[in-house]
Order: sequence, then structure tokens, then C-alpha cells
Amino acid sequence: MKILWFPRLQTDIDKLHITTWREMCKELGRKGVNAKIAIVGYDDGNIFNMPYIRIAVIKKKFLRLFSFLIDGYIKFAINYFSFKPDVIILDIYSIWFSFPLAIFNSKNKPLFIVDNRTPFYNSLSQESTLLDVLMASYTKLCYWYCNLFLHGMTVITEHYRQQVCKNFKFPYSAVGVWGSGVDVERFSQKRNNNKPAFLKGKFVLMQHGEISYNRGLFETIEAISMINNKEVCLLLIGDSVAGSNAKEDIKQLIKKLKLEERVYLLPPVTHSEIPKYISYCDCAIMAYPDIQYWNNNNPIKLIEYISMGKVVICTDMWTFKNVMDRKKCAYYLSNNNAESIAAAINYCYENREFLSEWGKEGIEIVNKGYTWRKQAENLLGLIDQLQIDARK
Repeated sequence: MKILWFPRLQTDIDKLHITTWREMCKELGRKGVNAKIAIVGYDDGNIFNMPYIRIAVIKKKFLRLFSFLIDGYIKFAINYFSFKPDVIILDIYSIWFSFPLAIFNSKNKPLFIVDNRTPFYNSLSQESTLLDVLMASYTKLCYWYCNLFLHGMTVITEHYRQQVCKNFKFPYSAVGVWGSGVDVERFSQKRNNNKPAFLKGKFVLMQHGEISYNRGLFETIEAISMINNKEVCLLLIGDSVAGSNAKEDIKQLIKKLKLEERVYLLPPVTHSEIPKYISYCDCAIMAYPDIQYWNNNNPIKLIEYISMGKVVICTDMWTFKNVMDRKKCAYYLSNNNAESIAAAINYCYENREFLSEWGKEGIEIVNKGYTWRKQAENLLGLIDQLQIDARK
């Protein structure tokens, strides 16, 4: 089987997200699938670490998307006729590359699938911005086109799958789910690196990835200030996306609360280094706000933490319960305010001798359903079903 894949994946912006497509392409290759993927920009950091179709863009506001659509369509057309794929996977931007090929009713045409990892806009409410309204309208247009002319869609969670089928009238069998995964050999509890000097003798909480305002980081730092125990510290690894002041505001809060010796904000590291840092921590913490955005998501860091046997302090909401249910590897917060977070941290500290045993349930969860092999099987299972439906 040959898959031509055109996500709008960008080497300079999506460094934190490239892992998903790299690992999926590797796993598909192990299963005998020839997956040819397009990525925007030049991978000078060797993040993707395998051949890909390079799309050039103009790195200016508004021109970036415009140039992506032009060069992307040209590269798509060239590879469509030279590669002759059996399956084409597009995203919510590149969906229009399928025009006009997808509208012809031919039995020999490849399967066209839209992979929409998460909703394209925030849920509409009285506080919705004009951009939210525009993106909601654009999403409806894309889904209408997909439902009418393409073969199916993939999303990241069952929660969003149900919304898509209900709100946009997709047949349930035409929407598949493949979520976040992990390399269980790399992210293993057996990996036990000695803590560096600045963390020795401390009870270490950790979160890595994007530094933003909607990940409970500010509330967690406030919780640390409420705990009168200098052994308890927080390790944050990552950076803000372009245009966000979240990281600077985090630094200011640390300084304001005089937590320089208890909250450590480290710069981003390569994905291959993340297991080393996870091994340093006693607990992971993901005190995310209970909002629709996160309930439609499946954070890869959650899978990485529990794969290494770490108990995760997290908000009691669908996105976490769907993975961990009521297993002991999860300590659920009733809400993500500082008081609740502080109480949870104290509980885990007081029961620190049990954390390793509790974390074993997370390893079992990952091995059953969250390896990259399993995610590749989920994608290929949908493709098999769509091929059967297309032949009817």
C-alpha cells in the first residue's frame, strides 16, 4: 500500500508536534506501507529524520498560508501522478488539494481521507471572537465537502468522533480514531537516570511541552507557593509558541512568589532527551482547565508519563479518564485551582513510597492501547473498512 500524506506540518513552528508523524511513518513502514509525507520547510535539526516532500513557504503573516497552498498543490499534483498512491491523507488546510480529483466517480481513484487532529476552532459562546465564527464556518464547509466527496476522516479522540458524526452527519464507520502513542522501549520505567545535583533530595513534579496559559501552569506554580515544604519542586521544560508571552509571564510569577529555588524552567530539549527528564520526576502534573479543547485532545505527554510508570496529577475530565479511567496511576483534581492542586501534591508526597507501584497500571494501559504500533493499526483498520465500502 502507498500513502501520500499532506498535513500542514512545519519544521519551524511544529517542532513539538513532528514526533507524531515521524513515529507513525516509521510504524507504517514496519507494516510494509510506503508512506510519503510532505512537510513545510527544511529540517535542519534533523527532527523528522527520514526523507520527505519539502514544501517552501514565505515566512510572513498571511503569505505563509497562501504560499503553502500554491507550492503544496504543485507538489501534491507532481507526486499524485508519479507516486500513484492508494490512499491520500490531507488535513483541514490541504483538503482542497483533492479538487478536482476527488469529485470524479471512478473506481480506480485512491481513497481520500481528511485527518483533523483536533477541532479547528474554540466552541462558540457569547465570548466567541470573529475569528472563532469564521473558523467555525470554514470547518462546516470543509466537513460538508469531505462528507460529500471524500471517503472518510480521522480524529484524535472518540469524544470528537461522536461530535463529528452527530453535528456533521458523518456515517460512524467513515470516521476513525488514532491518537497519541509512545515508543515503549524509549519511554520505559526501566530507565532510571540519577537526578542532577539541583534535584537531589527533592520531590519533583514535572510538565514538558508548550508553555501556555491554558495548561494549568500558573495555577500549579501558585500551588507550589502554598506548600510549606522545600522538598517539593516543579520542573518545567519547553517554550511558548511564537507571539505568546506565556513563558515571560511564568518567569515573572516565579520571581514574584520567590520560587526560584523550587520552580525550574528549562529550555526545550530534543524528544530523545525527554525520557531522561521524566525519569527524574516523582509525579507528572497536568492540571489542565476542563474545557472542550482538551476534551477533544489526547496529549502525547500523558502517554509518555504513564509509559514510564509515573502517576499523573490531572483534572477530572474526559481526556484523562478516557485513557486512565479510575486506575491508580491517575490522581484526579476536582478542579484546577491552586488549592486543589496543592492538596493533590501533598497527598502524592505523603504517599510517595507507593507511587512506583501505582504507576505500573499506567504501563499496562500503554502496552494495551497506546503504542505507535496500535495507532498505526487503528489508521490501517479504517483504511481497510473504507476500501471495502468504496467497492460496494
